[in-house]
Amino acid sequence: MSDEKMLLEYMEKHNEEFLDILKGAVNLESPTEGSKEDLKKCRDYFERTFSEIGFKCNVVPSDDSRYADHLLMELGEGDEQVLFVGHYDTVYEKRTFGDMWKQEGTKVWGPGAFDMKGGDVQVYMVAKALKELSLLPENKKIVFLLTSDEEAGSPTSHIHYKELAKKSKASFVMEPTFGDYSGLLTIGRYARGNYTFVAEGKSAHSGQEPEKAESGLKELAQQAVYLEGLTDLENGLTIACTCLNSGNAGWASVPGVGELTIDARFASADVAKKYNSLFQNLKSFNPEVKITTKGGIEKPPFDEKDPKNKALYESSRKIGKKFGMEMKGFVGRAGTDGNFTASVGCPTLDGMGMSGDFAHQPGKEYINTDDIAVRGAFVARMVLEVLRGE
Repeated sequence: MSDEKMLLEYMEKHNEEFLDILKGAVNLESPTEGSKEDLKKCRDYFERTFSEIGFKCNVVPSDDSRYADHLLMELGEGDEQVLFVGHYDTVYEKRTFGDMWKQEGTKVWGPGAFDMKGGDVQVYMVAKALKELSLLPENKKIVFLLTSDEEAGSPTSHIHYKELAKKSKASFVMEPTFGDYSGLLTIGRYARGNYTFVAEGKSAHSGQEPEKAESGLKELAQQAVYLEGLTDLENGLTIACTCLNSGNAGWASVPGVGELTIDARFASADVAKKYNSLFQNLKSFNPEVKITTKGGIEKPPFDEKDPKNKALYESSRKIGKKFGMEMKGFVGRAGTDGNFTASVGCPTLDGMGMSGDFAHQPGKEYINTDDIAVRGAFVARMVLEVLRGE
């Protein structure tokens, strides 16, 4: 029997086990900056679950009071390893989702089921299948770093991903596919910059003498229109204003100060360098209002044209055909920890997790249960492809 057939039959046989484990994880709500105790309960759940099949688990401190600790899990021994990339934090505040778990037909809804606890449970099923089917090569290792701060931009965990990626033959990012198509993968991602522009002008009474004001609010409003107008989809640049804070509706005052925050995405390192320089040296429309910049580039670009990344994607297309899937790659503007693993030269393939839709949308986020088996078998076969050096 071929590896593909064995893996697919195993995943189909254990489909209910997958759902049971995922339900347990989803019911343990874990907002990024929520209760540390809630996050610990979720992390401990994953630690217990993976330990049961032989993973060695170690807690990695986040070194930041805002975020919970991370979990490093390893199966097997040896110098050659595959790195799985995942996170257990979600964007939802606790008890905002409605039904914690709902299953109808071929869909399951729940907070983080799609982004990305479904992908986390996939890693468990992949490792268990390879182990129980005696397919995991000797002297090879599966490494899984499960982090707590991805939804906040991975401020404490990205350094760990970089170090682990340097030691790995490939990185598989278990983020969802962002689509209902079972053969979808992410083969590149934009860099991300997060910038806050601080305006310092001069306030004045808004009725008696507004002409004496040097309005920070007006300055930032002009900057918002200007900055969003720089968006150039053809050349790989998007800019979106995410917050404007200036003044008080109850005061009879023109505000002199304020802050404007933007989210900028860059298709390449060259685009990032050009516009990062512009943002760091932003000129004010009103010379009497001073503009200073906080922030910068948070995630480097994940280049789909890198030969190592291209080769891994080509392997995925070959393996996908063995499962009857035509694998299709796309470049996403939303960054993941794959940006970090790719930045140190580790071949990276993203969007390896569940198919479904509506990430970060309470009450709508779902996964497709009829894709669980084939996606899991595909990922397991990709692990063999890399560790066997085929």
